[in-house]
Amino acid sequence: MLKLLLGGIGLVETLYPERFIRVLTRLSYEYDGDAPTPKPWIVTTARIEGLIILTAVVWSALKADCNCGLLSRNDESDDDAEPAVETDQIDTIT
Repeated sequence: MLKLLLGGIGLVETLYPERFIRVLTRLSYEYDGDAPTPKPWIVTTARIEGLIILTAVVWSALKADCNCGLLSRNDESDDDAEPAVETDQIDTIT
């Protein structure tokens, strides 16, 4: 659920950074009249932030899907694997 929420926020922030900033400014500050106009670099930064959030959410979702079974290896399918060496044995020098 959290990934879906963050993905939605990232998508809105990427596609509509001016509206996103306007809404957050309206919610965060009290002012009379029109909201202050953000500088152009703020809009670009908001768009980059949205892309970073979207990338993190998509990467996390893909990583979770791959960990479900696609990348897990069965011991039976490893015919060429070397046998495991036990490290519990203590060698004594006499």
